[in-house]
Amino acid sequence: MHDPNTNFATFAHLQELAGSACVPGLRISQMKKSLVRVALLSMMCLTVALLHGQFGAAPVDDPFLWLEEVEGPRALAWVQAENEKTLGLLQSDPRYDRFYRDALTILQAKDRIPSVSLKRQGLETFWQDESHVRGIWRRTTLESYRGQDPRWET
Repeated sequence: MHDPNTNFATFAHLQELAGSACVPGLRISQMKKSLVRVALLSMMCLTVALLHGQFGAAPVDDPFLWLEEVEGPRALAWVQAENEKTLGLLQSDPRYDRFYRDALTILQAKDRIPSVSLKRQGLETFWQDESHVRGIWRRTTLESYRGQDPRWET
């Protein structure tokens, strides 16, 4: 039996409570068993993941890891070779020149309307132009965006 002078219940007391208390359609002892099963299953999954090194660790045998070094000589050489192959194929299409000119005109237009996403701290967009060739994330308020010349935070 549970000693009222202690701040914790004994396992026997918990079993006694579980056997007497009911939840509609499900006894507490059944709930306890289900919770224990879920906890054990979770622990087993975590153990397996840890043993196999798949918990929060990046695979070491990634054959393209060197591409993450964006300015690295090997990555740049690979990109240049792939670009040459692709450009040759594209330029062999008779429509290439027209498509290239049209796309360039659109991308370099000064009157482009930024496509924005509504976020917690305002409107955000990923913007590319001649000053930001790789692109830049910027944010503004709805009021500023509605104006003629929005003020962007970067």
